[in-house]
Amino acid sequence: MAFRPYDQSQTFVLPPSLDEWIGRDHPARVLSEIVDRLDVSCVRLPKERGRRAYHPGMLLKVLLWGYATGVRASRKIEARLCSDLVHMWLAGMERPDFRTICLFRRANVQAIDELFVQVLMVAKGMGLLRLGVVALDGTKVRANAGTGSFKKLGSLREEVEEFRREVRKIGEEAEAIDQAEDERFGSERRGDELPAELEKAEERVRRIERVLTELREQGENDTEVQVSLTDPEARFMHRLGSALPAYNAQAAVTEDQIIVYADVTREPVDVNQLVPALEKIEEVTGEKPGHLVADAGYAGGENFKEAEQRGVDAYIPEEQERHIGKKARRNPELYGKEDFRYDDTRDCYICPAGRELLPCARNRVKGKYSEREVVIYRADRGVCARCEQKDKCTKTKDPLGRAVSRDGYEQERARMRDKLKTETGRKIYAKRKCLVEPVFGQIKGAERFLQFLLRGWEGARREWKWAAVVHNLLKIIRKILAEDARAPQSA
Repeated sequence: MAFRPYDQSQTFVLPPSLDEWIGRDHPARVLSEIVDRLDVSCVRLPKERGRRAYHPGMLLKVLLWGYATGVRASRKIEARLCSDLVHMWLAGMERPDFRTICLFRRANVQAIDELFVQVLMVAKGMGLLRLGVVALDGTKVRANAGTGSFKKLGSLREEVEEFRREVRKIGEEAEAIDQAEDERFGSERRGDELPAELEKAEERVRRIERVLTELREQGENDTEVQVSLTDPEARFMHRLGSALPAYNAQAAVTEDQIIVYADVTREPVDVNQLVPALEKIEEVTGEKPGHLVADAGYAGGENFKEAEQRGVDAYIPEEQERHIGKKARRNPELYGKEDFRYDDTRDCYICPAGRELLPCARNRVKGKYSEREVVIYRADRGVCARCEQKDKCTKTKDPLGRAVSRDGYEQERARMRDKLKTETGRKIYAKRKCLVEPVFGQIKGAERFLQFLLRGWEGARREWKWAAVVHNLLKIIRKILAEDARAPQSA
């Protein structure tokens, strides 16, 4: 059988052209063309001595393509620049080392925000930035810290004292040994060398004290809070029935699955993230969402009121999706709060039996991440005990009888419940999972963004923004390639 010639040492008659390495319809070529049209004057370059700096566009393309293909580590990108054809073409055969790539990413903390907006404007020019329905959600992303690095704040305070005692003990023993050796062999050492054990213990003390100082500045005094010595700003968060060191990554997504807001919070809950999202969406796009959908994690009277005041038509249930429109109560056979009528002129509730419940107490309900004032309403002492409908109303043994609570957002809650009960409201809210959940799946699955590489809250925020920029670029690239495929081919 005849074989084609095979020679690994053959040479080219004419030098090969880099432009021939990548097909005209390759996504990397489209990415390169988009980056060439962006304003990269905001991009900072790492300082290097003795040589001219790499082109910022080249470094940007290399890093963005790394994120797009799930290769984010600087050393792995450096390896790709020597072995992967697409990376070699994007770099124009330049080979920046991993330190340069790492410093470039760290140096462009502000630039990534500007690039995020520029890419959104490209999407807008292509008709991909429609703010008809915007879905907001959060996802837990593992921090760059091990589970074993977490300890309770109270334990850390005890541990630092223990290490201080260890430092003093090691220092005293080392000094006694030095004196004994000087008396026996003479003084030939400088006398300022530190034993390895002492250096190690002192480093532990400095490390823990640094963490405790940061927590004290943040106002964290709860001794039960668990913090990591590796990444003190990460927190234990629950995900799929387990707990892991993580950050809560937020994203607001349009109907075209374009991310218009991306940020990271250290709070495991989402309730405080709605207002920052609305502010940032309007800032970067110049528009308000036509409809905003979010799950029960963002529910709260204050959020409902904020959305109304901003003129945003929000759809946020106070219960899980399977319970929307249903009475999910512990005792459904008893009267619910909705069976009590509020009279705003007299500031009282009228119970189903026609009795008045008057305000009797004001409580400040303070959770770890939220706080609100609640007014308690009760009937006069003994009224509930004598009521013929007591068995339908309450099982409490309290002689004061049934209590009804009210905060300052009852009307906003009622309007939200009414919207979600309508057919239009249900249809709008049903779009939520079809918009934001696939985006998280694409970022974590296709782009393999399963863990932050950078430590600290700011590092996580920047890295998530890089991921959002890449996600939007890939959406733009797919649209361009799809339109090119549909365009009639010239003869």
